[in-house]
Amino acid sequence: MVLRVKTYAFTWFVFGMLVLLLPQPLIAENRDENTHALSVLTAQEQQWLSQHPVVKIGVDGYFPPYSYFNEDGQLVGLAIDILSLISDKTGIEFVINDEHKWPDIVNNLQQNKIDAILTMVKSPEREKQYLFTTPIIYKSLVIITQKHNQTITDREDIANKSVAMVRGYQYANSLSEEFPSIAPVYVDTMRETFEIVAAGQADATIGFLAAANYFQLKYAYNDLKIAAFYEKHNANEAIAVSQSAPMLASILQKGIDSLTPQQKKDLNEAWGANIKIPKDYTELIEFALLSGLLILLLSIWGIQSKRHNRDLVKANQNAETANLALNDLKDNLQQLVAERTQQLTQSENRYRGLVESLEDEYIFYQHDTLGFVSYVSPSITHILGHPVSGKGGFYHQYLTDSPKNKVVAHYVERILQGENLAPFEIELDDTKGNVHTFEVLERPMYGDNGECIGCEGIAHDVTARKQQQDKLFYLSHYDDLTGLVNRYYFKKLLDDDIDNCKKMGQPLALLFLDLTRFKVINDNFGHTAGDYILNQAASRIEQHLKGHFVVSRFAGDKFCISLPNKLAAEANLMAIELIEAFQPHFEFLEQTIIIGCRVGISLFPQDGLNAETLISHADSALYEAKKNPACVAFCNKEMASYNKKRHVIEQNLSKALFVNDNSLPPQLFIVYQPLMSLPECQLAGFEALVRWEHPELGVISPGEFIPIAEDTGLIFTLSHWVVNSVCEQLVEWHQQGFDFKRVSVNISALELMNIKFAEELLSMVVQSGAQPSWFKLEITETALMAIPEQAIEILQKLTRADFEVAIDDFGTGYSSLTYLKSLPASTLKIDQSFIRNLIESSEDQAVIKAVISMAHSLGKQVTAEGVEQQEQLDYLIAHGCDVAQGYYFSRPISVQEVNRLYFEV
Repeated sequence: MVLRVKTYAFTWFVFGMLVLLLPQPLIAENRDENTHALSVLTAQEQQWLSQHPVVKIGVDGYFPPYSYFNEDGQLVGLAIDILSLISDKTGIEFVINDEHKWPDIVNNLQQNKIDAILTMVKSPEREKQYLFTTPIIYKSLVIITQKHNQTITDREDIANKSVAMVRGYQYANSLSEEFPSIAPVYVDTMRETFEIVAAGQADATIGFLAAANYFQLKYAYNDLKIAAFYEKHNANEAIAVSQSAPMLASILQKGIDSLTPQQKKDLNEAWGANIKIPKDYTELIEFALLSGLLILLLSIWGIQSKRHNRDLVKANQNAETANLALNDLKDNLQQLVAERTQQLTQSENRYRGLVESLEDEYIFYQHDTLGFVSYVSPSITHILGHPVSGKGGFYHQYLTDSPKNKVVAHYVERILQGENLAPFEIELDDTKGNVHTFEVLERPMYGDNGECIGCEGIAHDVTARKQQQDKLFYLSHYDDLTGLVNRYYFKKLLDDDIDNCKKMGQPLALLFLDLTRFKVINDNFGHTAGDYILNQAASRIEQHLKGHFVVSRFAGDKFCISLPNKLAAEANLMAIELIEAFQPHFEFLEQTIIIGCRVGISLFPQDGLNAETLISHADSALYEAKKNPACVAFCNKEMASYNKKRHVIEQNLSKALFVNDNSLPPQLFIVYQPLMSLPECQLAGFEALVRWEHPELGVISPGEFIPIAEDTGLIFTLSHWVVNSVCEQLVEWHQQGFDFKRVSVNISALELMNIKFAEELLSMVVQSGAQPSWFKLEITETALMAIPEQAIEILQKLTRADFEVAIDDFGTGYSSLTYLKSLPASTLKIDQSFIRNLIESSEDQAVIKAVISMAHSLGKQVTAEGVEQQEQLDYLIAHGCDVAQGYYFSRPISVQEVNRLYFEV
């Protein structure tokens, strides 16, 4: 501190002497800061101005505080005021275009509908399209998040995050290139990006510092914060001019050059665009305090010397005392410098020890601006085997021919320009020829004068991690038995092939192949033999394909093959060749195994425009191939017609379920079929059945739309609609005092996949005002046997809640007596297929008698479906059947008919 005080004191002393001695005119500059003359226009520029007095310009209207609409609908902002000054300087009349969203503005300039854009960030890509002036706005990009978001504190933290961005802004493109893992959320205006982040629909947005300050004050985004800088002073805005108007670009540049520093400063301060990071004024304050103190002491000394000469001796004595103190301080300072030098040496040794200890994973290095490696840590020997002394050349000499190494020079060039890049990957060979992958973080180095002198970096050996990632990728994308791509990856690759064929105007064929008699192999020889045959089959398929095509083991013994740019005839020929390839037998442990294959074919674009549709149609064709002696079949017209109709039904069913227009008549409605107790034939309840009458397609059978609903997942919405509709009707009947017994409702097998189905159904019924004791739930025998343990658990919960359960279509499935006696079902419903031929078929009679006897022995009732004749009814009564339903008693009827026939309304 002593040396600093001396230096500052001497400087102020010299300055004070100059102030006293130099004449005043030499100190003041004889020029006005607020006057800059417009550079003289050339003759060509003056002629151009006379021919183009009006210039059409595009302005971003959603870019505060630079250009935006105020509350009165006027276009204002810093850039607008600068444009006005340029107009005054040059005499150009600027006409602002009516479209103010960024994508529209850029499109207008590309189509020459306007002459220039007021504010645009210059980039190498844009310089190929437009002419640019020097910047008129200087700004920085910042990252804005919610205040409670602690996961983003630095620009690298936005990797793997969702980021809201204005569509078409320059930083949006560079951000996606630098951080390919982000999930972009594109909008049209900057304000929308703030609203999306405030609503939690995106993790962050990239905005301009002044604009962020404006939005936070203007719209009270109190829950947002500036988390970090994205780029400092690297998003400056210039005027972009059409390539066809170089004279305009030159004139505008002269107009910009004529603006004075004071004018620019006033405009920036007026619009709040001078937001900066606070500087450290400690040294300046210390300097000012010391200088002021010294001047004060000199002034006091001067006054006292004039008035009190006798105190001069005493002052000299004080000065000598001060000099002694300064000498002591000097000695102390020298000791302090020695101590600090020792501490720095110790720190350097610790740093060097740390660098050299990280010898298994990290390499530290430095190179100059030309790429010459001036330092590399000894860890390079441990990782790659290269001696440290051998690393004295240019870094590019040690890179492999990997494609990822081709962009390294571009990255280094950007880093030397001061850009902070995210870590990037390179590949290097070790002395044994093995390839190592490194993740490199590199930053520029600066000299004493602030100039960039090269780069320094850390290279992290991530070879093991990359190998693990590659292994995980393989396991998730390839079949571990055959090495072929798996079902998931094949669909993605097939969609890629379809997109390429669509762009090139080419056809595509898809082969869906399965093996014949494969189940016999597994049953007779075991799964080891089955795995061996699958592996051999995959090899035969790949060997007999003439060309590089994507082959997948799609599922079990099924394979899929994508054939881009192949017509139907070519696909048929390749399918026949594959079938012939399977004619030679296989051998396994000296056993001769004969196996064949069948092939279904679908074509793009005739049979579908995406992978899912083509696979579905090829699978349908495969079933036709089983009937074809050639074992090859295409997706025929009947299949296409069926699939088209199926698609129409699916779309219209979705509309019918989700329609909200009360003015339209409902397409879906419930009918009720009565159940009669035997032998007295009294009402025992109703079965609720859904019906669909489409205004254009007419009546659509439940046997047609129910399977489609189950395949598409609409069955859950349909089931909820049915239950709610029945609940409303039963509540109404209950309020009217009608005794409707129990009403049966059919439950889809898919509902039993949901372990919480019982709770959800009970909640739905109770919320509607209905009671579980009003319902009997009908579930098919096949559905119960799919997952018997879970089904029993769900049904037990329902019966405890006072629902009754009936097993529908009994006799058509494969019920186990063990599960049957455990089921909490009160009723077995005999399928109508056994009733239809009851009188003529002794087999059906035997089944019915057995079911009735077994059910009664288990304490369960029996309901017979599909009763249409008196003879059928008499037989059922004679053998003790409890309940019957069918057209003999009544078809399913509307609510109005139920009221008239059974409740005498």
